[in-house]
This record gives sequence, structure tokens and C-alpha cells, in this order.
Amino acid sequence: MAESPWRMLRATLVPHRRSIALFAVVLTIATAIPLGAALLLTRFIRLAIQAAPASRLVPLALAYAALGLVSSATTVTVTWRATIVAWKITNGLRHDLTDAVLRADLSFHRDRTPGELVSRVDADITAMAQFISSVVAQVIAIVALAVGAVIVATVVEPILAPALALCLVGVGVITYALRNRSVAETVAERTVEADVMSAAEQYLAGAEDVASLGAGRHGVARVGDHSARLVNAARLRVKEQMTMQGIIKVSIGAAEIVMIAFGALMARRGSLDIAGVVLGFRLVQSVSNKVDHLTWRLQDAQGASGAATRVMALMDDRREVTGGNTTLAPSHDSPENPEAAGGGIRITFESVSLVYDDETGTSAAVRNLDLVLSEGRLLGVVGRTGSGKTSVARLLLRLVTPTEGRITLDGVDLSTLDEDDLRRAVTAVPQDVQLFPGTVEQNVAMFAPFPRDAVTEALAAVGLGDWLDGLPSGLDTKLAADARDDGGTRTGLSAGQAQLLALSRALLRSPNVVVLDEATSRIDPTTQNAMAAAMRRLVAGRTALVIAHRLETLAICDDIAVLANGQLIEHGARVALAADPRSHYARLLLAGQEAEELS
Repeated sequence: MAESPWRMLRATLVPHRRSIALFAVVLTIATAIPLGAALLLTRFIRLAIQAAPASRLVPLALAYAALGLVSSATTVTVTWRATIVAWKITNGLRHDLTDAVLRADLSFHRDRTPGELVSRVDADITAMAQFISSVVAQVIAIVALAVGAVIVATVVEPILAPALALCLVGVGVITYALRNRSVAETVAERTVEADVMSAAEQYLAGAEDVASLGAGRHGVARVGDHSARLVNAARLRVKEQMTMQGIIKVSIGAAEIVMIAFGALMARRGSLDIAGVVLGFRLVQSVSNKVDHLTWRLQDAQGASGAATRVMALMDDRREVTGGNTTLAPSHDSPENPEAAGGGIRITFESVSLVYDDETGTSAAVRNLDLVLSEGRLLGVVGRTGSGKTSVARLLLRLVTPTEGRITLDGVDLSTLDEDDLRRAVTAVPQDVQLFPGTVEQNVAMFAPFPRDAVTEALAAVGLGDWLDGLPSGLDTKLAADARDDGGTRTGLSAGQAQLLALSRALLRSPNVVVLDEATSRIDPTTQNAMAAAMRRLVAGRTALVIAHRLETLAICDDIAVLANGQLIEHGARVALAADPRSHYARLLLAGQEAEELS
């Protein structure tokens, strides 16, 4: 990663140097037009002083006006091309940043809200694109124009060249020295802006709870507090930027005054005529006008520097959960046919402990877990809230890495397994099902290129065949991301249907290991029967880890593991444990039955 935001921006541009070089050539040609206009004006003045006839002056005036129109058209074209080049460059960075966020560790997402990440991936990259399209293009144009102005002065009026070069260099040095004037304030403003988005996102995501519990005022107050901080941060940023612009404008005015004074002095001495004085002023003015316009775009430079700083911080966040290049045996490759089982895998937890990064060793989520799950066995994991059930699932899915010990699949250390191979072998059905804007097929296949027949068979296998047949466009029917119908253009799903669709996603991939994390916790008893049948279909012939609060869900399991305070306190065959009144599992079953009788 680059050591500074400017080096990071430069590193972003280097891979596209050919496009930038071609653009620079076009831009250089475009900047020659104002120089041609200055020479035409000089020629016109000299002829006018010599009382030349209108037949010689009118063509010069028309040519000057035509150059003005061409210059305006060229500016629009150059801006358009600069924007295209800028988005082409930054879209690659946006892709890399999005990939880094999506692959980040669980701890990374616990520390950052979706609003903050959206701000960085979208707003920060947009700021960099605006910088490249506006500031970089203008800087190239100004440098080309300044060099061209000195060359023109050297050829036409050599006496002007040293003074012109001195003035232009002075303005350039001052502008360059002030380039970082408001970077810190810009970074602070964008950070607070991300806080505003995060606060708003949290309350909007929980709109139903906020409304039903009367927490709306608190939400408005919290967003208002962040907004007040944003106003203050913006004030500090604007103050610094206005100071910077004021200094640059003073330097521009000083350069123009110096050039006029020098030209007048040379004219008084007879070394320069009035046309030469005008030429010198027009040359310095042509450059200073560009610099003056640039000062209004330097906020893009400040924003880009601040954005690059934040992007660097995001990219520098190293993953703790990493994989290797080891693959499982070929016999475990997942077939595309959802009817065929992927084949079970032997899972072994060897003295596994897990301490989250925000906990201490005395509050480990998992402690010294030794557990073996044979091929094709279904293990139900039970325990009270906070016992470590979900942490065990996260460890198997490699969302977190063990603090101590290791986990193996058929003897292969999970930490050395290729990530793509792991995702093919192990899949999960979560408690909260996320639907995405798209068709039924896309939501089941998760945008992967599965055969349509396989998608249809997976839906039918979990009991959604009749539902699919009743849809207006079958697999091409669009689903509503919030699971609610929106009047006909998108179809909604009930909680039970969403859970069944999640099962079809897993079944379609025909994994070797299935992790069911509270998959039936949010459905009614009637739907649970359909879920149970679908779950039996999914886990048939596979190794499965089933986490459930509803103990009746565990009826499909072969074995039971009981956890308490992150430790394994009981493990054995489900039938044997249920028949032993002294077992923890039997007592949990009895407590569940008593609770049902009381209700």
C-alpha cells in the first residue's frame, strides 16, 4: 500500500498510463488554442496601431472569435473524455475495495456499519474519480499551457520570457505548497458524514422496532447530533479551503500586476511596444485563469486525498481468517444435480478454543473443544443462549479462526484449505434469510451459472414446486428484497417460504457439509413440518451440524452435543441421551415439554 494518499493516487493512475498519455496529447493540443488566440490578438493590435485597413483586421477578428468557440467546444470534449477515463480508472479500485470488504473477517464487520462501508466504497471512490476527471486534467492543461506560453514569449517577444516564467513558477509553487491545506479537515468531515449515514441506516433498518417502541425521537436526536458535528466539520473544512483559495488568488493577482508593470517598464524604455505588453499580460492571464478555476476544484483534490487516506486504511485492514491452497479429495467435488448427495466428510475439532478480539481469555466463546463428527452423521448442537453454539458454526464455516487448536475436514486442516474449495464443500442455511433484487432463479443460484433445470429441481425438492408453478413468470419472476409484494411487479415471500428457499440454495450446491443455524426459529409449527421434510432431504447422505432452540428440530439428528459456557459437557447418540434421565439433553427435553404444557 502506498505511503501517502498522493502516492496511492499515483499508483492508481500508473496502470492506465497509456490512456492518460493519449489524453494528455489531446489536452495539450486543446491548450494551444488560447496561445493562438493571444498571438492573433497581438497581431490585431499591431495592425490597428499601424492603421491597417479593415480588410486585414476583420479576418483576424473573425479568426479570434472562431478560436474562442473552438476553445469552448474543446473544453467540453476534454471534460467528457476526462470523466470517462476517470471512471474507467476508479471502477477497478471500486471493484478491489468491494471485494476486500466482502471478504473481510467477521470482526471487521462487527466494528463497521453498512452505512460507513457504503460511504467508503461509493462516496470515497467517487471523490477520487472527480479528482482525476477535474483536477488531474486541469493540472496537465495548466502545465502544458504554461510551457507553451513561455515558448511563445521566447519566440515572439524574448524579453518577456524570463519575467513570464518567473511569475508562472511562483504561482505554481504556491499552489503546490497549499495542496494539503485542508486534507485533515476533509478527512474529519467525511468521517462524520459516514457516522451520519451509519446512524440513519441503523434506525431505518429497524424502522418497525423504532416505531412500535416509540424510539423515533431518540433516533432523530441521534442523527441530529451527528448532523451538528457534520456542520461544524464542514465549517472547518470550508474555512481552510477559503484561506487556501485566497492565498492563491493573491498570488495570481500579484503575477498579473508584475507582468503588466514589467511590460510597461520595457515599453517606456522602448524595448517593447503596446502589443507586446498586451501579449505578456494575455499569456500570464491565460494561465492564471486556468489556475483560478483550479482553485475552485482543489476541494476535489482535498476530497480525493482524504478519500485515498480512508481507502488506504480500509485496504490496510489485514484479514486474520485466511486460507491456503490445499484442496479436498476429488471424490468430494459437488455435483450440479441437487438430487445427488455430495458425500459426507469427517469433521474433527482438536482442542479448539476461540476468544473474540473484543473479549479476554477468561470469557472465551469456545474452550478446549474436542469433537469428532463422522461422515454422514447429523450432529445437533444445543445449549442455552451464550453457550457457544453459533461460535462453533462460525468456526466450521471459517468466519473466525481458532485462537487455539485446529479443525480438520477429512484430515485437511481448515486453515490450509482453498477458500473456493471450502465454500463448495461446506454451506450454511442461516437464521435470517437475505433476499436480493432479482429473479427467483438468481436468488436460488445466488447469481452462479447453474442449469435452470437444477434450480427447478432444488425448489421442488424443498416443497416449493407448487409455489413456483403458481408464479406469473416461473423462475424469471422478480422477488422483492424485503419479502413483500409491491403491487404486482415483484413477488414477496413469507418467512417460511424464505427459509425453504434458503434450503434450496444449499441443496442446489450439493455440499458435503451443511450447517443449519436456527433455521426453524422464525416459522410457525405448520411450516415447520415442511421445513423438517426439506431438511431431511438436504442432509441425506451428508454431514450436518444443526443448531436449534426448538428441540423438535433435532429429531433428524443422529448425535447431540450439549454446550455450556463454551465447553462441551455432553456428547452422544440422540436416542441414548434422550432415554437417559440423567443426561443434560434429557433434562432440556423435559424442560421444553413442561414449557409447552404451561403455555
